[in-house]
Amino acid sequence: MQLRTTLESAWIWLRDLFSAQVLGTTSARPPEGLEGGLSRAVRSAIAALSVLVGFAAAWISGESWGVVFFFPALMVAGLFGGAVIALLAYAAAVSLAYAFFSTGFDIWLFAGAAFVQTAIVTLLRQLFRESRRWGVRYRKLLSAMSSAVTVSDGEGRIARPHPELSTLIGMEWPDYAGRRWLRTVHPDDHRHFIPQGDVGKTLQRAEIRLKDPKTGEWRWHLMRAVALVGEDGKVEEWISVLSDVHERKLAGEQREVMIGEARHRLKNLITIIESLAKASRPAQKDASVESFLVRFLGRLRALSAASDLALASNYAALQIGDVARATLAPFLETDSRRLHIDGPPLDLSEGTGGALALGLNELATNAIKYGSLSVPEGRVDFTWRVTPLAEGAQVVMEWRESGGPPPAAPQKEGYGARVIRFIASREKNGSVETSYPPEGYLCRIIFTAPRQSNPLQAD
Repeated sequence: MQLRTTLESAWIWLRDLFSAQVLGTTSARPPEGLEGGLSRAVRSAIAALSVLVGFAAAWISGESWGVVFFFPALMVAGLFGGAVIALLAYAAAVSLAYAFFSTGFDIWLFAGAAFVQTAIVTLLRQLFRESRRWGVRYRKLLSAMSSAVTVSDGEGRIARPHPELSTLIGMEWPDYAGRRWLRTVHPDDHRHFIPQGDVGKTLQRAEIRLKDPKTGEWRWHLMRAVALVGEDGKVEEWISVLSDVHERKLAGEQREVMIGEARHRLKNLITIIESLAKASRPAQKDASVESFLVRFLGRLRALSAASDLALASNYAALQIGDVARATLAPFLETDSRRLHIDGPPLDLSEGTGGALALGLNELATNAIKYGSLSVPEGRVDFTWRVTPLAEGAQVVMEWRESGGPPPAAPQKEGYGARVIRFIASREKNGSVETSYPPEGYLCRIIFTAPRQSNPLQAD
């Protein structure tokens, strides 16, 4: 048992030494050049030593067949030395074999066989070097993109040193061997190490906290892990990349607080404006003032709803369904069954979302005053559809009224109509079509949305 443990320790030491010095995969720093590895002097020394060991073994054998010990020596010289050093080792081996073991075997046969082996080994070294170059490329790339890269078995046990991880967590090898590296992970984040979904196809992502060895504080890191699955479908290794996202995480949390504060202040400001507008009415009711106040407050609330959505989405994009429901919420409170909203997910720009909010408020107000919502049996359907195109997607929104009094086209276009036409003005190929059939008013809004705004494009 002791011998086995010693041999395993020696093998691990030799493997890690080879990985660090020759391959550069676990060296203290990422390799600087594509070639790298051992210096020419070291490689020459290894080749010379291997030839001398082969010669000594052949000499000790005392027989001509002892020249076979030159073959493993030439293999080592070729793998480590390269073409030039391998040819020099070959010449030395043939010369020594001819000088000391020239009887009892065919020197030309030995020279030919040794040359073939040297050529094959040199070719294998070139293939090996190309593999090393790709390893160096990936390590340089990962070192530029991350704080540390680790390789562990299917249970998360680390079996070899990882210099970047050692620096990141402040532990020297083998102190973090096995699963001992988990000591540096915040206890609440250990649950993130349970794989989710199909581990063979799914990139595992989680934000975890690691203890900073310099300050003792917890720092946020993004961990991305890929599973390498064996033929039996079980995970054999995990390759994990750790990136420091602490400052970005704190900035995001601060931004969320500021956005929340901005939304709160916006709502307070809208409430103040609404109160001032109502308090400014004359003592005696005036129908024209009341009509103006209703339209003004309606547009103010629509603008407030769109602005609140823009803040909540951090001005990235507004979902059309969210804009419609937030704008029409006051009208839905009366009878939600009479106002139907439906359509696929679709992102709108902040400008188009704000224009849509004002336009929908105008349409709903007109429907209550003159259209289908002015009678108990009336109904409004606001729907939209998205049709994929080569340059993006065609978006068609429809405001369709039914069950109300027959609509009549206005004698001239008023401010409300201009607000409705403004909805599609910011988008490509934008247009607004209105019609007044006997069954109810119809407004159709058409434009071309960018490809990234159409989720159907990903299908």
